[in-house]
Amino acid sequence: MNLVSMKALLCKAEEKGTGIAAINVSNIETINAVMEAAERVNYPVILQVAPIQLNIQKISYSEITEIVKILGNKYNIEVALHLDHAETINECIEAIDAGFTSVMYDGSNVSLEENIENSKKVVDYAKDKGVTVEAELGRVAGAESGADDSIKGLMTIPKLASFFVKSTGVHCLAVSIGNAHGHYKYEPKLDFERLEEIRTQAKIPLVLHGGTGIPDTDIQRAIELGIRKINFFTEIDNEFVNGFINSYEKNKNIYMMAAQEAGRQRMLTKAIEKIKLCMKY
Repeated sequence: MNLVSMKALLCKAEEKGTGIAAINVSNIETINAVMEAAERVNYPVILQVAPIQLNIQKISYSEITEIVKILGNKYNIEVALHLDHAETINECIEAIDAGFTSVMYDGSNVSLEENIENSKKVVDYAKDKGVTVEAELGRVAGAESGADDSIKGLMTIPKLASFFVKSTGVHCLAVSIGNAHGHYKYEPKLDFERLEEIRTQAKIPLVLHGGTGIPDTDIQRAIELGIRKINFFTEIDNEFVNGFINSYEKNKNIYMMAAQEAGRQRMLTKAIEKIKLCMKY
């Protein structure tokens, strides 16, 4: 495994007009599943974790970095290790110091001025370390907001994109165009016209959060319009959980390691599907 900066992967995707799947992982089994999926299709992948995941499992940033490096020794792939949805500067700094190759400062819940100020601080800290910085402009809500007209008020304003990028120096930008986190209660409707306008203004790789539940054709259309990183968590995570549960329900005498492997295999299959989708197959 070659642990690389996310910027390097996104630049290659930009040249080819493709995307990179960013998949959240939580443990040894899920890390192995995603890296094996990437190797099977011979395509890079972004492994990502959010602070809430590490906090729940009592895993440090340094520990997850070392786990990825150790497990990665058996894979011949390019991987970026990304911190997803850090809401504080200190979380970003801790991940950078631990060896993460990219971080996301999520300032979607603070004022535009504070978002810019904090994003720039993270960029300044990461600059000499070769670490990629992602920020969010607008706010990607939970999927339960999908049918509410108020979601339009959370969408990224295209004319602010250029100002935000120039003011912060971020390397990629997460956008809100009708996408949402988690399972969609209603069919998502991406605003492709807005995406085109944002792309024209931002002139950097764009990120689509909430990949779970977005139709494949819409994801591929988004890639054509400048989305280079597509986040997948809920759908792929559910595959692991369901694989584990189904294995146990079939045989309640099963050892945990066998149930974990059943979950890993389910997750592996789904991860391959999503990575290929981002390759525009």
